[in-house]
Amino acid sequence: MSTFKSIQYSEYGDVATVLKAAEVPKPTPLAHEILIKVAAIGTNPIDWKLVKGYVPSWPNSFPSVPGWDVAGTVESAPEGSEFQVGDKVFSYTRPAFDMADEYPTAKDEKVDHKGTYAEYVAVAAWKVAKAPTSGTFAQAASVPLASLTAYQALHDHLKIQKGERVLIVGASGGVGSFAVGIAKAAGAYVIGTCSGRNVDYVKSLGADLVVDYTKEEGVVAQVGDKVDKAFDCVGGDSTGHAVDATKTGGSITSIALGSPVVELAAAAGKTGSSFLVKPSAPQLNAIAKLLDAGSVKYPTVTTSTFNVENAIAANKGLESNRTQGKLVMVVGEQ
Repeated sequence: MSTFKSIQYSEYGDVATVLKAAEVPKPTPLAHEILIKVAAIGTNPIDWKLVKGYVPSWPNSFPSVPGWDVAGTVESAPEGSEFQVGDKVFSYTRPAFDMADEYPTAKDEKVDHKGTYAEYVAVAAWKVAKAPTSGTFAQAASVPLASLTAYQALHDHLKIQKGERVLIVGASGGVGSFAVGIAKAAGAYVIGTCSGRNVDYVKSLGADLVVDYTKEEGVVAQVGDKVDKAFDCVGGDSTGHAVDATKTGGSITSIALGSPVVELAAAAGKTGSSFLVKPSAPQLNAIAKLLDAGSVKYPTVTTSTFNVENAIAANKGLESNRTQGKLVMVVGEQ
């Protein structure tokens, strides 16, 4: 039986303690799944949060493999699929147990051994899209979760319109980097917040105004005229800044776990929401077109070789909340 390398955890805890290298049997995809030979793995804050057990309500089983972002080539595909062996693809693979009404085969999905910190991963075909033609595998792996989060926040939840003033709180991070470009592509006037060292980076993404949240005068004063919509990618005190910077009757959405945005916004005469990003191949296709057209820029991508030491280092970096762009692990020679 052929085997492949993966990274697993068999109990909750700190990534440095519980993440272990493993050699496991090559997966046999189910009838609705695509088998992807992994070329690059995108890391995200949800990875270390799941390893630490911060989301115990989600169905799970041990050993679990972290990771929901992947880029690679099709090893096998369901009969009649639009995909062919060798196609370059990318995917946001999170267990979609909450989408079983739309995708019945997802009802038994859970946080388990099908994560992307591995050399092969079997993924439901409806979550997979053709990779952008304009970037490397590492760049493609940086895209799915972060870009889908930004896309759904701006289009599905805030429903931004051309000409609106839109605030992106945490504009230099993985999600924020995409949000700046997606909002600009929609015709918004984009204001991004970040620390001083990332101001030039956020400007390079296309922001019309960049606010240094470390300055003494604070975020709201630097924003100036109140914004129509705000997207909070950070949480904590930043949620309050987003609410305060938004005009009465405006909307704020947040992706921070346990965010009080709904209550804070309501108390200020505004509309708040939070959400869990959903896998969506059609939206990945739309994002790939924006990337290939140059309307949205790839974030800064810092790469490392796929191994347990680098997986731990990446997650520790993400936990610090001070990374720029995306951290990606590369499998084999590129």
